[in-house]
Amino acid sequence: MTTVFDASADHLIRKVAEELRKRKEITPPAWASFAKTGAHKEMPPEDPDWWFVRVAAVLRRVYVDGPLGVERMRSFYGGKKNRGSKPNAFRKGSGSILRKSLQQLEAAGLVIHDKTGRKVSPAGMAFLDNMAHEVRINPPAPVPRRVKATAEPEPKKAEGKKKAEKTEKAGAAKGEKAEKGEKTEKKPAAKKAESKKPEKSEVPQ
Repeated sequence: MTTVFDASADHLIRKVAEELRKRKEITPPAWASFAKTGAHKEMPPEDPDWWFVRVAAVLRRVYVDGPLGVERMRSFYGGKKNRGSKPNAFRKGSGSILRKSLQQLEAAGLVIHDKTGRKVSPAGMAFLDNMAHEVRINPPAPVPRRVKATAEPEPKKAEGKKKAEKTEKAGAAKGEKAEKGEKTEKKPAAKKAESKKPEKSEVPQ
């Protein structure tokens, strides 16, 4: 018999999230579109359907580690908080999100609450085992990776034109300097005829 432990956690959570979206008890609250998932996060989730993924992950966590409570589950969904120049510090995840998720799973009949804490119900166990069996037979397609947009480099032709323009300007400037130099060049002055000193014999007595 196939159980949750026989299927990949990533594939199972995605499959369960798709099925939970069809249930009327599982609905994201009004603040889900702008709430962070913990104090260690800087921004809210980018996925608009993140609520169903979190509820599916919570249901699987209750199946694997139950019975447990909200405070213990907060450590599973925590992370390191960036404190600038200080060392990173661990912060627990949001307790409100986990509490609302567990309440909705209880309303759907997939989780029960007793003195020991929350644990998966027989209906929830059968639901997860059936999803694990389907995932093993037909695994979902891989999630496409998001590619960051990068600035496109300028074409080489434009760079060649710019270089040609620069060389032309440089050549024109050199030509102007050469012309100015020709105009300003002074012809070498003719040497003055050296006057010959009269010899002694030529000097009149």
